Amino acid sequence: MSFNMEGANILVKRTIEPVISIKEINPGETSPTTQPGSYKPPTSGFNSRLPSAWVPYAELMRLERPAGLYAFYFPYLIGLAYAACIGEPDAPSLTHVLVLGAFFLVWNVILRGAACAWNDNQDQEFDRQIARCQNRPIARGAVSTSQGHVFTAALCLALAPMLAFLPVDCAYHTVPMIILFGLYAFAKRVTYYPQVVLGFPFAWAIFFCCAALHVDPLGPRYLAPTASLFAANILWTISYDTIYAHQDIKDDVKAGVKSMAVRFANNTKLLVSVLSVAQVSLLVLTGWLTNLSAVYFIGTCAGTAVALASMIADVDLHKPSSCAWWFHWQFWFVGGSMASGMFGDYLLRL
Repeated sequence: MSFNMEGANILVKRTIEPVISIKEINPGETSPTTQPGSYKPPTSGFNSRLPSAWVPYAELMRLERPAGLYAFYFPYLIGLAYAACIGEPDAPSLTHVLVLGAFFLVWNVILRGAACAWNDNQDQEFDRQIARCQNRPIARGAVSTSQGHVFTAALCLALAPMLAFLPVDCAYHTVPMIILFGLYAFAKRVTYYPQVVLGFPFAWAIFFCCAALHVDPLGPRYLAPTASLFAANILWTISYDTIYAHQDIKDDVKAGVKSMAVRFANNTKLLVSVLSVAQVSLLVLTGWLTNLSAVYFIGTCAGTAVALASMIADVDLHKPSSCAWWFHWQFWFVGGSMASGMFGDYLLRL
């Protein structure tokens, strides 16, 4: 998920080619806006307190950049709330749900770290050409390619013992999630729709959380509403990550990075509007199929609609700072709405 629009020559095309035309940059060259050697070690915050040898690995995990963690964690909160709403014969205890919520936070810090380390390793040549990404640990040479692979493997292995505390079905859902996160790193090389690929492992948290509460997400009774919620999460990911990708769109085109921001550069708000209508419609369908209460329809469906509309109206795609701000806060506005209505419905069952 990486992606200044100013100065770009926007071309309207009818083909699958990107709608931005910028002079190509040769492999290995840096962005004109890149300043090699500009990296400065952290002097404040969590990373500044770590031994200097640990700092590149903490940066690789993005420990001081919480927005990306929200992308991983909020689908778990949504999935957990959904599973708690439909759990039978009785709703799970509040204590159990809260403990799982805390457990999934730790799980996602590690999972996100592994995904970022893998992605940065595969993208290192791209990152050296993108102004915002050129000082990432692998791109700047603070972590070697082989060290990055070992670190990724170590983080993945760290997830294994955590599965011992969860039902065995959770392990079956972990495998496709990790594979899909791995494939995402290559999607931007072959398709203008990597955001679609990314949406699947994020949305898979719905299945994972259902399994954690002993709910069969693919059983005949809940297959339709679970699939509807799964699809809503995919559409949400496509929307916010396409907006996020506008941050680096000029450098991305030069480097040859494909994305929906590149493909739909002058139609992004229309695209996100259509996706948002579909997302809210799927949320309504989920609630209708599971007979959820008015709390869900007001908190989740109406709240999500208002949050998405606010984002679409306010975000300035020509300003990276606006894209970054909305990427960060929309998790609380949109994701918070999606989860809160479900949690409210769950609390009514206690």
